[in-house]
Amino acid sequence: MVINDLMVIINVVLCTAIVVRLMFFCKPGARHQCWASWLAYLIVLAYASVPFRFLLDDYSQTHWAVMIINMILCAAVYRAKGNVAIVFAVLRPRR
Repeated sequence: MVINDLMVIINVVLCTAIVVRLMFFCKPGARHQCWASWLAYLIVLAYASVPFRFLLDDYSQTHWAVMIINMILCAAVYRAKGNVAIVFAVLRPRR
Protein backbone atom coordinates (compact mmCIF):
# COMPACT_ATOMS: atom_id res chain seq x y z
CA MET A 1 0.00 0.00 0.00
CA VAL A 2 1.43 3.39 -1.00
CA ILE A 3 -0.04 5.32 1.96
CA ASN A 4 1.44 2.89 4.45
CA ASP A 5 4.86 3.09 2.77
CA LEU A 6 4.79 6.88 3.07
CA MET A 7 3.80 6.64 6.74
CA VAL A 8 6.63 4.18 7.38
CA ILE A 9 9.17 6.48 5.76
CA ILE A 10 7.88 9.52 7.68
CA ASN A 11 8.03 7.56 10.93
CA VAL A 12 11.59 6.38 10.20
CA VAL A 13 12.64 9.99 9.50
CA LEU A 14 10.98 11.20 12.73
CA CYS A 15 12.66 8.49 14.80
CA THR A 16 16.02 9.21 13.20
CA ALA A 17 15.63 12.94 13.90
CA ILE A 18 14.85 12.25 17.57
CA VAL A 19 17.87 9.95 17.92
CA VAL A 20 20.28 12.36 16.22
CA ARG A 21 19.15 15.34 18.31
CA LEU A 22 19.42 13.43 21.58
CA MET A 23 22.78 11.91 20.71
CA PHE A 24 24.35 15.28 19.99
CA PHE A 25 22.99 17.14 23.01
CA CYS A 26 25.68 19.10 24.78
CA LYS A 27 25.18 21.93 27.23
CA PRO A 28 28.52 23.32 28.42
CA GLY A 29 28.59 24.32 32.05
CA ALA A 30 25.37 22.51 32.90
CA ARG A 31 24.98 20.28 35.92
CA HIS A 32 24.87 16.56 35.09
CA GLN A 33 21.58 14.89 35.92
CA CYS A 34 21.93 11.14 36.08
CA TRP A 35 18.22 10.38 35.64
CA ALA A 36 18.05 12.52 32.50
CA SER A 37 21.10 10.83 31.01
CA TRP A 38 19.65 7.37 31.55
CA LEU A 39 16.27 8.43 30.21
CA ALA A 40 17.89 9.91 27.09
CA TYR A 41 19.92 6.71 26.65
CA LEU A 42 16.80 4.55 26.85
CA ILE A 43 14.92 6.80 24.41
CA VAL A 44 17.82 6.65 21.95
CA LEU A 45 17.91 2.85 22.18
CA ALA A 46 14.17 2.55 21.63
CA TYR A 47 13.94 5.03 18.77
CA ALA A 48 17.14 3.85 17.05
CA SER A 49 15.59 0.42 16.62
CA VAL A 50 13.10 1.79 14.08
CA PRO A 51 15.62 3.01 11.44
CA PHE A 52 17.78 -0.09 11.95
CA ARG A 53 14.77 -2.37 11.49
CA PHE A 54 13.81 -0.39 8.39
CA LEU A 55 17.30 -0.80 6.93
CA LEU A 56 17.16 -4.54 7.63
CA ASP A 57 13.74 -4.70 5.90
CA ASP A 58 11.99 -5.75 9.11
CA TYR A 59 9.84 -2.61 9.56
CA SER A 60 7.06 -2.51 7.01
CA GLN A 61 4.04 -0.92 8.67
CA THR A 62 3.11 1.68 11.25
CA HIS A 63 -0.02 3.27 12.60
CA TRP A 64 -1.08 6.90 12.24
CA ALA A 65 -1.31 7.26 16.05
CA VAL A 66 2.32 6.18 16.48
CA MET A 67 3.36 8.68 13.84
CA ILE A 68 1.49 11.52 15.57
CA ILE A 69 3.05 10.67 18.94
CA ASN A 70 6.49 10.61 17.30
CA MET A 71 5.81 14.00 15.67
CA ILE A 72 4.90 15.49 19.03
CA LEU A 73 7.96 14.02 20.76
CA CYS A 74 10.22 15.12 17.89
CA ALA A 75 8.90 18.67 18.11
CA ALA A 76 9.36 18.67 21.90
CA VAL A 77 12.92 17.35 21.67
CA TYR A 78 13.90 19.96 19.09
CA ARG A 79 12.18 22.75 21.02
CA ALA A 80 14.13 21.73 24.14
CA LYS A 81 17.31 21.54 22.02
CA GLY A 82 17.74 17.88 22.96
CA ASN A 83 17.54 18.44 26.71
CA VAL A 84 15.54 15.52 28.09
CA ALA A 85 15.34 17.20 31.50
CA ILE A 86 13.29 19.98 29.93
CA VAL A 87 11.13 17.65 27.83
CA PHE A 88 10.30 15.49 30.83
CA ALA A 89 10.34 18.17 33.54
CA VAL A 90 7.42 16.47 35.28
CA LEU A 91 9.70 13.50 36.05
CA ARG A 92 12.34 15.67 37.70
CA PRO A 93 12.86 14.68 41.34
CA ARG A 94 11.66 17.32 43.80
CA ARG A 95 13.88 18.44 46.65
